[in-house]
Amino acid sequence: MTLLKKLQWSIGLLLFFFVLPVIAGQLPFNKQASTPIKQPEDKQVVFAATNLEEESELEKTKEQTPESTPESTSEPTKEQDPFKVLLLFTHSQEAYQPMVKAVSGKVAVYDDKTNIYNLQDAISKHFSMNGIQTDVLDVDVMKVMKSEGKTFPQAYNTVRPYLSSRLQEQSYNLIIDLHRDSAKRDATTTMYNNQSYARIAIVVGAEHKNYRWNTAYAESLSAAMNDIVPKVSRGVISKSGDNVDGRYNQDLAKEMILIELGGIDNTEDELNRTIAVIGKAIAKTFVTESKS
Repeated sequence: MTLLKKLQWSIGLLLFFFVLPVIAGQLPFNKQASTPIKQPEDKQVVFAATNLEEESELEKTKEQTPESTPESTSEPTKEQDPFKVLLLFTHSQEAYQPMVKAVSGKVAVYDDKTNIYNLQDAISKHFSMNGIQTDVLDVDVMKVMKSEGKTFPQAYNTVRPYLSSRLQEQSYNLIIDLHRDSAKRDATTTMYNNQSYARIAIVVGAEHKNYRWNTAYAESLSAAMNDIVPKVSRGVISKSGDNVDGRYNQDLAKEMILIELGGIDNTEDELNRTIAVIGKAIAKTFVTESKS
């Protein structure tokens, strides 16, 4: 090797060792692992709208956020109309012997003061407890009959114009004509949980166009009452033919039924227990269905 070549080799080697640290420092695998890496600061990212359309969409989004959304101001649901029952007492002076005796000391099955017509407040109270609004056809029918010289069989014709006029003015979900049965105590009384109840019977006239409607209402109520107190209802009695009315004014409304509430020997307590059952049965059968 000549002197010149030796000199070139030496200079090249010196240059190599001089440049090596610089080159090595640029290689990623040679960075020191102990060197801390500064993490970027947590900043909220804000996306700026690039045009009016996007800006509009952003405003809508802001309006829908919980911070900017006002409390709900939706209107309350409209309250449903109450279930309305109309009571009438065609044989208004039918009486219960124990009640008459307690008041006057006499034994009577008809009385102009202590009678079924006087039960209207108790009935309205029990019905109200079950969410039922009660109206009463406020006419003492038998008093009107006496003043007009009419006989007992004319009772339904006597009350008819009063009832017809009321039904033209107002509508009802159920119409009940309340009577007292002439049957004796053994037929009109039942025991349940060591308490006695006045039994009922529901009468439907079968000689008019609403017959099947009236019967459906009667059967539904009868079944519901027996579900609450077994045998408290004697069932539905259909009447037609000679020596019966055949309509009982039920042709005026398909929602109308006639209830025989207890008999001549039933006490006030027994009647009140049964009235409570009637109210519960109406609520269970008709009120719940009308709101569903």
